[in-house]
Amino acid sequence: MSRNVVGSYYSKKYVEPVIPKGYRYAYGEWNEGYVIERISDGSLFTFVPVGSLKDNGTFDGIKFNQRFGRRKWFGEDEKLGNEPIKQEIWNQFHSVREYGGFYISTYQISRSIFAKPQSLEGRKPWTYLDFNCAREIAEHFEESSTIGSHLVYGAEYDTMLQWFLETKAMSIEDLTVLNRTGNGEPLSGNNIFNIAGTTSEWTQEKVNSRHMLTVIRGGTNITPKRRKPIADRSSCAIYRKDPYIGFRIALYIP
Repeated sequence: MSRNVVGSYYSKKYVEPVIPKGYRYAYGEWNEGYVIERISDGSLFTFVPVGSLKDNGTFDGIKFNQRFGRRKWFGEDEKLGNEPIKQEIWNQFHSVREYGGFYISTYQISRSIFAKPQSLEGRKPWTYLDFNCAREIAEHFEESSTIGSHLVYGAEYDTMLQWFLETKAMSIEDLTVLNRTGNGEPLSGNNIFNIAGTTSEWTQEKVNSRHMLTVIRGGTNITPKRRKPIADRSSCAIYRKDPYIGFRIALYIP
């Protein structure tokens, strides 16, 4: 049974999310984690419903130069966020306007035995990749005229976190406090898995335009020195290759 969503944030048109060509329905309901499966390799993606888009091209009315998606629980010392506005994020905006949301990989991206990216349960995240390599892999995950893909933007990541709150899949404490299991057990919400307890994740959110730094997101509890809450934003050099940094892929429909 579906959870109640406060107010009229979501429209009825999102009840049956569009399924892109080359995918099929797997499981779940639209506001609790509607999951589709790529027919070719079984990769899973979860629909993130977005209530509405604003005229300035954002999901929640906050402009990029105001640190898109910044939420009050990040604290006043949060200083990151200069989202680059590229054609692919505009493609995503248009897709969300048309279809009511976007898809994000259900799991952190792993590597198949054929060195292909995949989103499957129980696989080790694909790490030791620098930012540019992760971005290129994500962009080439889908290359047809009916569906596109890219490395997750901070804007999309924040929208996902807000959705967890809207549906009560997670609380503010879940997002801002270190993984309360204390043993590295992964945390998940709305059929999006391993948000905390595994690796951090590359995003396309830049620290600023002058330095070769980008923002990694997601909670990790692998070692005491690596412990971070889900809502953490950390700067990272784009050339860094680290066993504790993975990535996710977002889909859009042209």
